Amino acid sequence: MPRFALKSWMLPGAAAIAVLLPCLASAALGEPESSVLTDAAQLQGSVKQTNQGSYRLHEIQLASGTLVREYAGLDGNVFAITWHGPYVPNLKQILGPYFDAYVAAARAPHADHHHLKVSQGDLVVEASGHMRAFNGRAYLPRAIPAGLAVGELP
Repeated sequence: MPRFALKSWMLPGAAAIAVLLPCLASAALGEPESSVLTDAAQLQGSVKQTNQGSYRLHEIQLASGTLVREYAGLDGNVFAITWHGPYVPNLKQILGPYFDAYVAAARAPHADHHHLKVSQGDLVVEASGHMRAFNGRAYLPRAIPAGLAVGELP
């Protein structure tokens, strides 16, 4: 029976694939709606989609009990994400290219450890919570459909 062995000349290519694979297969804030199912798979949750008129809502129910909602405009891009539940979801997965900006801003001193608001460039992230009760939302203000207020998002 043939066995596969990783040769030393294969290591750089294998490392590059391992690093790039999550980037190639993720839907996230500001990215196309077409790959929301990838988020559901990465987060190990089930997804339900509903049309809300000026946007489409994708609800991803995680096994942990947390509900992640991804909002996509009619242009096909995710403009907002919310979460609610006993655990914070994988923010790196759902914030995608905005994750590093979020982390940098979150490290800055802020009033307390239960509330965080990041407003940096075209990114707004609001998060709050305590053990087993976490809430948050992240959105791109310029991408919100006309006539829709962030506070109206379920």
